[in-house]
Amino acid sequence: MRARKRIAALAGAMLLGTTVALSWTTGAQAATTAGLPPGSTVCTEKIRSSVGVAFYGGMSAAVAYPAPLWTVHASTTETGPETTLLRLTSYDPGTTYVSWPGTLFYKLCVTNTTSARGGLRFSFFAQDRNAVGGIGPATAVLGPTGSYCALLAIAPARVTGTSTVPVRWRADVTNFDDERVRTDEFGTSTTLDQQLVGPDEIFAVCVTNTSTSTATISLDIVS
Repeated sequence: MRARKRIAALAGAMLLGTTVALSWTTGAQAATTAGLPPGSTVCTEKIRSSVGVAFYGGMSAAVAYPAPLWTVHASTTETGPETTLLRLTSYDPGTTYVSWPGTLFYKLCVTNTTSARGGLRFSFFAQDRNAVGGIGPATAVLGPTGSYCALLAIAPARVTGTSTVPVRWRADVTNFDDERVRTDEFGTSTTLDQQLVGPDEIFAVCVTNTSTSTATISLDIVS
């Protein structure tokens, strides 16, 4: 099951209809969200790389300080304890490279540390052709009304999710010509267990916090 995830999964977001290109060799992950509330954090799935990772992106928001916080974390095993390798505060960081000796599992997190709602975009990728992406769940801590599309999956696939408060789960579905096909609604609840079906379709699995409380969210592809 894990092998299929590594082939089929790409953490990303298409809330604004942003095209996300699949990359099997670099474990590339990308995200775009129209509104990340203050205090919210989004984190990618992990990339296993032997020579490090890189990212670029930015957040648009009203003039507010401090700037958003970008952090890169790594562990020696998929589920082992993590070490923070980089902390960077910037609205628009240039391409930033992070590497450490040995093969590590890397993830990128972005926190809106400003006092304003912000639009976020980023790309996160490995520096070696043997990297493997789509490892472990994508996670987020979303304030009320916050949205994040955390997984990109090719059907058939099974996705699961958990949230500490009820949230809206959905998938934006496109074909391989990048044409929007439909939106599949999965309801509002604290859990998601959904089989994605459909020939030649790509599902961007998304979550919106419809609660008045902060939601801590995890999304994963399990088969």
